[in-house]
Amino acid sequence: MMIRKTLQLSFASCVFALSQGVWATTFVLQNIEVKGLNQVPRQTVLSNIPIRVGERYDDSMSAKMIGRLYKTGLFEDISLAKRGNTLVVHVKERLIVSKITISGNHNIKTKALLDALKGVGIVKGRGLNKAALLGIKKEIKRQYLSRSNYSATVKATLKPLPRNRVAIKIKVKEGKVARIKKVRISGNKAFPESTLKSLLATGTAGSLSFFSKRDKYSKQKLVGDLDKLTAFYRDHGYLNFEVSSTQVSLSKDKRAIFININLNEGDQYRVGQIDVSSNANVPQQQLRALIRLKKGQFFSQKALEQSRRDLKSKVGKEGFSFAHLRIVPNIDDVRKIVNLTFQLDKGQRTYVRRINIRGNYRSKDEVFRREIRQLESAWLSKAKIQRSRVRIQRLPFVESVNITTSPVAGATDQVDLDVTIKERSSNQFTAGVGYSQSDGLLFNVGLSQNNFMGTGKSLSISAENSSVSKQMRISYNNPYHTIDGVGRGFNVFYNKTDANQADISDYQTDTYGAEVNYSIPLGEDNSLRFSVGGEHRKIHISQKNSPKHIKQFIADHGDAYNQLLGSLSYIHDTRNRSLFPSKGQRQSVSVEIGFPSSDLQFYKLKYRASVYQAITDEVTFAVKANLSYGKGMGSSKDLPFYENFYAGGIGSIRGFDANSLGPKDSNGKSKGGNLKTTVTAALQFPMPFLADVKSLKASAFIDGGNVFDDRFDADELRYSAGLGVTWMTPLGAPLNISFSKPLKTKAGDKTSKIQFSLGATF
Repeated sequence: MMIRKTLQLSFASCVFALSQGVWATTFVLQNIEVKGLNQVPRQTVLSNIPIRVGERYDDSMSAKMIGRLYKTGLFEDISLAKRGNTLVVHVKERLIVSKITISGNHNIKTKALLDALKGVGIVKGRGLNKAALLGIKKEIKRQYLSRSNYSATVKATLKPLPRNRVAIKIKVKEGKVARIKKVRISGNKAFPESTLKSLLATGTAGSLSFFSKRDKYSKQKLVGDLDKLTAFYRDHGYLNFEVSSTQVSLSKDKRAIFININLNEGDQYRVGQIDVSSNANVPQQQLRALIRLKKGQFFSQKALEQSRRDLKSKVGKEGFSFAHLRIVPNIDDVRKIVNLTFQLDKGQRTYVRRINIRGNYRSKDEVFRREIRQLESAWLSKAKIQRSRVRIQRLPFVESVNITTSPVAGATDQVDLDVTIKERSSNQFTAGVGYSQSDGLLFNVGLSQNNFMGTGKSLSISAENSSVSKQMRISYNNPYHTIDGVGRGFNVFYNKTDANQADISDYQTDTYGAEVNYSIPLGEDNSLRFSVGGEHRKIHISQKNSPKHIKQFIADHGDAYNQLLGSLSYIHDTRNRSLFPSKGQRQSVSVEIGFPSSDLQFYKLKYRASVYQAITDEVTFAVKANLSYGKGMGSSKDLPFYENFYAGGIGSIRGFDANSLGPKDSNGKSKGGNLKTTVTAALQFPMPFLADVKSLKASAFIDGGNVFDDRFDADELRYSAGLGVTWMTPLGAPLNISFSKPLKTKAGDKTSKIQFSLGATF
């Protein structure tokens, strides 16, 4: 394009120069005429001519004038002429793109193709050059080639329209996507080909090829795989390893791709002498302990890089965040060893001048500042910055957070900390209808805000009506009741429950009460929570339908109880975020008790654990466990029947009906138990074809567990496996869907392959 314009400019300049034989060398310009305009305003031409009427025109101005007009991109041809003291500018406008239509595209969205055309200057409303058709075909073809659509064809036609406009019609035939049929690795001696292939993201289709992109070729992905091979060999001591060549071939029908990777392993090296020198005020013994390489071991690039990070982190905690570490290798090719010298220069201590909070349109600055562990005027600590990021990310009204440093002008030892927040809706008002297979149809209305008035406090006023329960609740929580992070909250509630509608033992309860709760931080990852409250409960039974165990309980203890209740919980939480965490764990141990002054005395012990491990940037392995046990005290040795645990359904053991597992009452319905154990193992990943929707996650899971009467029985455990989808809807309520198959059942079990629940707040 640039060569063509240059030739045009040169040609025009030559023509103009030859015409000077009949022109005067200079003249005073009295008028400017522009001929050939159709769509382009005359003023656009005049504004790009570097001379005005009344000024003296010089021959040397012609080349600059024509060049500026060509740079506008509006004209195909430009020429100049002189008539008396009038300058005549002849132009030929480019066609203006009035419309672009694309058809036949299915694998690539129209918007993506239009954006690609925009990148090469083909946009609605702009001029179109003569080489446009070739450029359109080439660019769209390139888009399909990048997605392995090697057989795709593109046809582009131009339809002239009135007033120098043109419509572009693009027809695409995508063809079939080429798939990788074979990957071969040669030259390997130390490791079998199967081991090396398992490292690659590029390969042939597996059993889950419908969801996998493994057999889809990408040059960038292959380059990444070659880097993985290099890293793998370097981590096993092969310092001179290299990929000697890579061949990618395409079958004649353009449907199959074959990849050959040729390796040169080289020799394997061990670690020799390790020396450490440093000007940091850290004992050398402590520095040596951070080096993960030991004399005599096979060299590992991964261990070397981890040692680098650990050493810099050690001095970084002292405020030397920009410490420089130089690692000098001395390779002995005869003995096949690598001697290493670590030279650590602590550099200059850096301080944080100011912390700036940005993007918090709903929340006050202090809501985020109180979570930040890096202080102003203190040493810069990368560990504290990372901890601050995690604490802010855990807030329920934060979607994402980014923390960066920027240098302070004129101060080499100071930086500013910029904390950029992206907030999510805090659900100011909720009203609607929901459904769950345990509670049935739900009607609800309420005011609920996790970030009340932008203060980080939560307030909820809600009412719910379903076939199982009718309840009203007012809840308030201030996570920073004191400046030290002690939180305090209140709950006031009324609840009317019909247990028979939940397909469990037949009884009804009317309950009202209130509680106050406190949370006390015990460090960055640990906290203590306790609550004290009271409730009044009234039991209603049916002499005809209620089971024997409930009738006996009422006969022994009456049907109305005043309870003084308390709970104490210890929580350990290292998750990187509260919604869809990808690493870390959350464990809690709690005890709930009906105090001796209550009409009914009991205790409940609960242990819950969730562990998350990132497999890749998008895939997470999670394990969740729940172990609960309860027992009566005082006059009753049994846990009150309305405090029993239940299992089955979403949130428990999917594939079995909600609350359907465990012991049965005299009427054959689930009565629950005082011992519950459940465990779930899940592989969480983005929803296929909707990977960009961060509020949507899919999972493959295995559930197991049951509830028991006081004694665990492994033979009574139930298992299921399946696929699940969780969507955090825009207004904050989760939608859960599972497709599961029970793996172990017994006669009388109620199963359900498809289950779903929509939260009552949406």
